[in-house]
Amino acid sequence: MASSSIKNDFQYWIAFLRVRFFRLSMREKVLTVLFVGALLGVWFSFQIERHGTAFFDIRVANSAAKNQGDYLEQQAITEEEYNSLIQDINLGELPSVNEVNARIDDLIRKYGFGDFKINSPKSSSGNSLTFHTFTIDLGKVNYNRLIQFTNEIKTNLPYVSLRQITIQAQRRTPEFLDVKLELKSIEYTP
Repeated sequence: MASSSIKNDFQYWIAFLRVRFFRLSMREKVLTVLFVGALLGVWFSFQIERHGTAFFDIRVANSAAKNQGDYLEQQAITEEEYNSLIQDINLGELPSVNEVNARIDDLIRKYGFGDFKINSPKSSSGNSLTFHTFTIDLGKVNYNRLIQFTNEIKTNLPYVSLRQITIQAQRRTPEFLDVKLELKSIEYTP
């Protein structure tokens, strides 16, 4: 009943619009067709944009799901590699953050770097290992002494790695350098 009423109303409005349209002059018909075409064009462009955004979101979600699936597939392999690497490390030899800080301080003083600053280490915890990042600023450094210093860090502190070094010549005395070192150490934290 309700569907036949809707159908009848729809047919009435179609017939009404058809009669009104054919009563218009040719100029009014062209303008009406252009106006309706413009409205349909705006509606169609809105629909294309909306569906394009939805398809983009779907592609992003599928890509994220694939990446997560790949991660889950590789997780067991990664854990096995991690455990085999941990077994190769003598955990008893890993120095604490304070020991590394003291050794670095001793080396700086040994090489006579008077203008230096050791920032407090930044730590990030992992699975039974903690990684510490040390930032050291050295001023008025001779290039040869810097090379000797970094080589001694490599030999005396085997579980400390030099991650980044920034060297800049001083303006007034170019034979001296301002150096910023970033060192990373590993600490066993059961």
